Order: sequence, then structure tokens, then C-alpha cells
Amino acid sequence: EAYEKDGIVKCCNAWSRDTAKKVYVQHKIKEEEDDIWEQLGKPGSKGFFFLCGSQQPEKDVYMTLVGIMQSKGNMTEMQAQKKMEELQVAGRYVRQVY
Repeated sequence: EAYEKDGIVKCCNAWSRDTAKKVYVQHKIKEEEDDIWEQLGKPGSKGFFFLCGSQQPEKDVYMTLVGIMQSKGNMTEMQAQKKMEELQVAGRYVRQVY
């Protein structure tokens, strides 16, 4: 919480089972697309993205991030997927799912 207060990290939780309206993690990511692009996709950016929790949304999260790379970075789907692979190899896109 202290890191979030200091602006070092931003935690976006999605609790699809605890609310009347289903809010999934990919919805929360889409809400943050400008910041995600600035911190993760934009040339020269140095941010990190951690997906933690259930494996179930992993594919949807990945596709949402690819979509952000496409729309904000004017990339083709192939270029956006390559960018995601580069982020993963660099340790900037990290999945800890079960």
C-alpha cells in the first residue's frame, strides 16, 4: 500500500464474484490503457506488468494488452505480439498464475 501511495506501483484488483456487475481484470486493464501504454509499451518506457492469481483470465489479459499495443502504438497484431514477447523476455511482463 505504501508503494502505491508513493506512485511506485498501481494495483488494479478485479473481483468478478463479489459485485452485482461482473468486472474482470481485462476491464480494469482497458480502463488503464493510457498509463499502461506510457509505462509498458511506449518506446523508452521502463514499467513492469505483473498478472497474479487465477490462470483463467490470462488469455483475455494478454489479448487486451496486445490490443493496447495495437491502438496506442499503431502496431499490427503481429508487431504487438512481438512487443509482448520482448517484454516477457526482458522480465517486464510477468505472470504468476495458478
